[in-house]
Amino acid sequence: MHLSDEKIIAIGGISLALGILIGRFLHFEYAGFSFTDFAEGILIGLSLVMNLTYLVRRKKSKTSNTLK
Repeated sequence: MHLSDEKIIAIGGISLALGILIGRFLHFEYAGFSFTDFAEGILIGLSLVMNLTYLVRRKKSKTSNTLK
């Protein structure tokens, strides 16, 4: 599945914002397992992967444009 650069940046930004908001304002724990910490970690990790993917693609496209 190939996502456009705009979609990758949007997914990265939204997941980062949601991760920060969940970590800051919510807390739900059941039997010693914090669901909000888990959700925050997943969203922050997704944001990191999406933003780094965008940067790698951008660098590849710039280097391929300079080689032409």
